[in-house]
Amino acid sequence: MGRVLGRIAVVLGLALLLAGCSKLQAEPDADRLGRRFIDAVQRDDWPAIDPALSAGFMADPDHAPKIVLVRDLFPKEPPWRIKLIESERTRPPLLGRETQVELSTLRYLYGFSGREVAVDLTVELAGTKRVYDRGQKLTGKDPFREVKLYRVVAITAQPVTSAAVKANGFLAPGKGLVHLAFLVGLVGSPVIMVLTAVAAARSPGLKFKWWWVLGAFVGVGTVWINWTTGALGAQWQAVNLFGVAATKGQSPLAPWIFHFAPPIGALVVLLRLKTLPRQNQP
Repeated sequence: MGRVLGRIAVVLGLALLLAGCSKLQAEPDADRLGRRFIDAVQRDDWPAIDPALSAGFMADPDHAPKIVLVRDLFPKEPPWRIKLIESERTRPPLLGRETQVELSTLRYLYGFSGREVAVDLTVELAGTKRVYDRGQKLTGKDPFREVKLYRVVAITAQPVTSAAVKANGFLAPGKGLVHLAFLVGLVGSPVIMVLTAVAAARSPGLKFKWWWVLGAFVGVGTVWINWTTGALGAQWQAVNLFGVAATKGQSPLAPWIFHFAPPIGALVVLLRLKTLPRQNQP
């Protein structure tokens, strides 16, 4: 039994390794625009704000009031700390790329005396241009380099208060049957996978046994919940290995997001075990 569990641990480790993936990070040019734009918003510098807006944002009749709401959250003095706490980049798919744009979401934490403000900024890639860089010329490199141009698609902000931080905690009040049911699925999915893998590993009549063991950890799709709001979602166009995860952004106002993959692979393996001759069952 110990040898079987050891092999299961190796297979599980391989599954977790294959399941890992890194997030795309925002481009430095997007971060540069984001900091300049937020600074312009705080200074109420509309000649700098308007050219930085995307065509869609500018066409929104409420774009100016939305920016004013963000501006009013900032005090008059300059921030003593600006930190990019999260960044995500969404690339358009290969098919239809010419009709879609690359988006970057930047999350900043602005610190002032006795106050913090979390700012979410979404920008879109609007093109590129070649610029002259005197620093590169002095080092003997090509003085011309290509920079990416971005435009602001949306901006929101929220003051960081102790009440808001507590509201996004795991043990915050307001959890109901939806949260409880999701926890059952979150715990039950990996338990079913592991027990099915053990049963497959111990089955003497199962050919290609370790492929079936690995298949027990395959989940189809992903179900997720925003632990703060209770909002549920699902994406079925994905195949995961041991797809259980809990994530929380670096922002103090970020909610817990829990994911699990329905154990479809384990169900297929169980059906295969049921079709084995009775005498070959463990």
